Amino acid sequence: MNNSTELRTVVTSVLLNQIQFGVCHGGDKLPTIEETSTQLHVSVDTARAAYLKLKEQGYITLSKNVGATVKVRYNAEETEEFIQTFFSVRKNAMTDLGLSMKPLFGNAQWYGLKNISMTTLQAMEQLNQEKDAKAPYAMLKQLNQKYASLGNSLLMRLAWQTFMFLHNPFLSIEDNLQYFDGFGDYVPKLSTYCREKDWPSLRTIINESIDMLSLSLNRFYKARITMPSPEKEITFTWSSYKKSQQLCYSLAMELLLSISQGVYPPGSLLPSQKELAEQKGVSVSTVRRALELLHSVGAIKSYRYVGTQVLPFDQATANSDFTKPVLQRRLVDMAESIQVFTLSCRDVSRLTLSHLDARQIQELCSKIKLHKKRQRGETFSYFIINLIAQHAPYQAIRTVYSELLRQFFWAYALRGMNKEQDTINAIYDPYYDKITCALEKGDHSRFSVVLEELMLHEFRQTMDSLFKLKIPGAGNILIPDEA
Repeated sequence: MNNSTELRTVVTSVLLNQIQFGVCHGGDKLPTIEETSTQLHVSVDTARAAYLKLKEQGYITLSKNVGATVKVRYNAEETEEFIQTFFSVRKNAMTDLGLSMKPLFGNAQWYGLKNISMTTLQAMEQLNQEKDAKAPYAMLKQLNQKYASLGNSLLMRLAWQTFMFLHNPFLSIEDNLQYFDGFGDYVPKLSTYCREKDWPSLRTIINESIDMLSLSLNRFYKARITMPSPEKEITFTWSSYKKSQQLCYSLAMELLLSISQGVYPPGSLLPSQKELAEQKGVSVSTVRRALELLHSVGAIKSYRYVGTQVLPFDQATANSDFTKPVLQRRLVDMAESIQVFTLSCRDVSRLTLSHLDARQIQELCSKIKLHKKRQRGETFSYFIINLIAQHAPYQAIRTVYSELLRQFFWAYALRGMNKEQDTINAIYDPYYDKITCALEKGDHSRFSVVLEELMLHEFRQTMDSLFKLKIPGAGNILIPDEA
């Protein structure tokens, strides 16, 4: 989930869909603010802000005694117009996201359910038995239950965003539930497979359910949506930060990338705060906050009358302030992003390679070999995931992977905990060789398996560092025994 303003916008849109799609009619009472807060997993303040916005726009009335009541009345033709308009401007994005769901989330769902607690499993079973549980909201709660054991709040925010963009509007149209008639025993089967530890069957039914969503979406567009898509459609977006409008994070990442690439080599001075503000088109206060973040990760140090100096890589950990909550939170975000990569990279990479031709595969090989010559093994996982992100066939995957990659740079603060460069390279060289060999042989499955092994190694190493530093929240993140 993003910042409160963006959350309010999303929640407002969800509630408006209920009105415009004919789920709620003129004179109907909406759920209370507290109920909406619970159903959509947002704060009461966010839900209240959404209701006030709907009242301001004239869609509802709002009073302490009566609550929220739908004010507008639409006939069948107007409702159909709303549905046609809404889905036509999102056709490509929704179709693309539907196809991206399995590679992004399939393995994470499987691993989350494989490690689900008995209490959570029983809660899922009970939810499935509640006759008055509305399809979209019950499904959202079920998603949270599936991922709960992973301990990954970043993944939860991503799942929430994809749900609000795709699942909620699609399932808000009652006729669309017919596509899932054959999955009435879905949750009971999940429960049975979890209790019996029948992991192959669990994986099969998860994949079938995700495929059914994509298939149903295609059927819906062919059968129902007749309005042509406009030239400029609405796209799926997501931010890996809760407060995406804090430009200091993006600026800090940009400066850190420039330092890593040698634009600002160790010992050099960064431009002044005023110069950076002018160069980047941001305020001086934003630059100041960004530099404070770089101070906290040991990338720079300020000297009075001298300026802000870039520190050598191997001094990063010694100069990092791991007591700062902002750095602690960023390190946890980084670990959570690597967990997502670990659980999804096998499927995403195999899908990506299957869409590349021989020339593109050869270019990947050349880039990997060139990177190996640079003798910076510790950056290989970022490098290879970035290549996959750039070539992924679906925009949603490219969007999500690009956002998650932004979190990698917070590992800068851990550089001083690494071994000597020769030792580091000796650890990563076998991964280089295996991945290159798999590409040259056209063995996409082998490539994806080795990449998964690399990310699992990276994840475990990262978590080991966070445990040593006693970073709060790290202990909640599940480390898979296999991905």
